[in-house]
Amino acid sequence: MAVTIATLPVEQFLPEAGRDVRLQREPFRLGYAPHLDGLRGLAILLVMVYHANHSLFSGGFIGVDIFFVLSGFLITSLLVQEYDGAGTIRLKAFYLRRVLRLFPALLAMLIAFSTFSIAVWGFEGARSRLVDSLIALFYMANWARAFWIHPPYELGHTWSLSIEEQFYALWPPLLLLLLRKAPTRLAIALIALGLAIASWMVRFQMTLVSERPMRMFNGLDTRADAVMMGCLLGVIVASGLVPRRAGGKLSRVLYFGGIASLSALLGIALVAQWHAEIMFQWLYFGVAVMAAVLILDCVTNPASIVKVILSFKPLVWIGVISYGLYLWHYPIYTLMYEAGYEWQQVMTVGTLTAFAIAIASFFLLERPFLKLKRRWEVRPRA
Repeated sequence: MAVTIATLPVEQFLPEAGRDVRLQREPFRLGYAPHLDGLRGLAILLVMVYHANHSLFSGGFIGVDIFFVLSGFLITSLLVQEYDGAGTIRLKAFYLRRVLRLFPALLAMLIAFSTFSIAVWGFEGARSRLVDSLIALFYMANWARAFWIHPPYELGHTWSLSIEEQFYALWPPLLLLLLRKAPTRLAIALIALGLAIASWMVRFQMTLVSERPMRMFNGLDTRADAVMMGCLLGVIVASGLVPRRAGGKLSRVLYFGGIASLSALLGIALVAQWHAEIMFQWLYFGVAVMAAVLILDCVTNPASIVKVILSFKPLVWIGVISYGLYLWHYPIYTLMYEAGYEWQQVMTVGTLTAFAIAIASFFLLERPFLKLKRRWEVRPRA
């Protein structure tokens, strides 16, 4: 799911006296944008290289933060679009669409992992891994890791999926309430910004009292700034608070801001350490801001060079299957390391295996459910 923008001249069909000022802004429409799949592709490659060998891209973990921002942006944009088109947000339909998109592939991976564990270690030997599967299935891996309560190992990567699901549970109902009650869309944008800053400040304060890095890295409260930056961006773009097609000075600012953000993100991915104090105090929030600038440049700036870079077809294709890659690469890598393989073998054989399974997952499992998911998409009212 990605963004293109189309406009419909609604006002021209209304009599002069009947034109509502709320219709003076151009309606927002989401569509397919390959450059955002390219951004997904870049993010998953950073994560995979990091998990294969931390010394190559020691900060590759920021790919997850890019995912968070992109997810917040896309979900919020869709929900605002639905509200403006249908007059409400059908929460039941939203959650059903999320289940159809995310749950089948996760369940398949967990079943395969559990079956493999029982086959190799027997039921008793695999008991701990079966508990890990249940923790991941109920999207609680982030809190299990944060408070070190049976933290999953081979399934440790599901912490980010847990944060995403907890975000899905909380943000759409709150956004619907805000869309109905807030005086302006700017007020909603400011609330989203306030929530992002609040999460950042909670994490910053925890560093001052020497809180454990695992608690700060995995908690929804301490990592919500990235996804809320995406929500902020979704509100301002979908509500027309920024030009749909940036021009003039804004276009130039976004042009250089996008290049600077992409360069800075790659630099951080090369040298950062996930547990460093500077990450928790400044750089996680900075990464979220830069990812938001990157997305804003891509979706509003016709002159964006970043959009051209991210539209590179192999990168776009990797982005299309990125969910399957994320699900499968980590247990494959960790199991190979446990079996004594070197990182070169993990990066080659493990990555090829992950790609093969992710491609099969996309065509045989995810895409059929995506077709079913479209039946629950909301059509704009006349």
